[in-house]
Amino acid sequence: MGKLIIASVVTMAVLCSNVQAQDQRAALRDVGKKWQDAIVSVKVSLKVRMSMGGREVQSMDDTVESVATVIDPSGLTVMSLSSLDPGAMMSRLMGAAGGDQKMSIVSEPSDVRIRLANGRELPATIVLRDQDLDLAFIRPTAKPAAPLTAVNLADAGRPAILDDVVVLSRLGRVGGWTPAVVLYSVGAVIEKPRTFFVLNGQAGTGTPAFLANGKIVGLLTIRQVDPGRMSMFGMMGGSEGAGVIAVILPAADVLEIAKQAGETKK
Repeated sequence: MGKLIIASVVTMAVLCSNVQAQDQRAALRDVGKKWQDAIVSVKVSLKVRMSMGGREVQSMDDTVESVATVIDPSGLTVMSLSSLDPGAMMSRLMGAAGGDQKMSIVSEPSDVRIRLANGRELPATIVLRDQDLDLAFIRPTAKPAAPLTAVNLADAGRPAILDDVVVLSRLGRVGGWTPAVVLYSVGAVIEKPRTFFVLNGQAGTGTPAFLANGKIVGLLTIRQVDPGRMSMFGMMGGSEGAGVIAVILPAADVLEIAKQAGETKK
């Protein structure tokens, strides 16, 4: 009789655990549906110049497309600065790699367009850059005809190690700009010199991460430090060896910088 009771208790515990997991997945899906229109694509036309030893060796026009997040109904949008201006990061990485002649890559955005979830493109302008936090803020040059769906950075939550978070994104041209939702867990919490959250898995940048309760954790960005002059074997250490790591910058920090770019939702 005792064994039967124990077996029943174990079975009930397993069933409850499965139900809770299903409920959490449903909640995470709801988060994706609620905010998917706030995840936009940004197309940037670049003028790229490459120099070596102070002498320009090549110049060209290029186009990049990345994902960004609308943070105010007026259209204020935040993205990773390394996506908007990839030349600066490439120059720093090449400088760390060493060499007798220092190579420099300068990329200047000449045209910026926000592609909304409905396919409409809005010409935009860059209003603020923060190189230390890898943030760039852009805004439509003309006021949108209707308020845009925007995430609320003030409604934030803090995850713990191994907590599940859902990262919202959007596929590119090949994927028909379809909304994407990816489930991760928090693998590490960096406390100094400031708080960052590191995911268990590779993720893109410029996209928001949420908890199952709908609270926003922050924005995916790139943290970069000076690795010094890297050795040949140091370069084999991946992104960490190059002084680069993808992190979630807490929503409160993004909001603080966003206030300098214009009024944001509070």
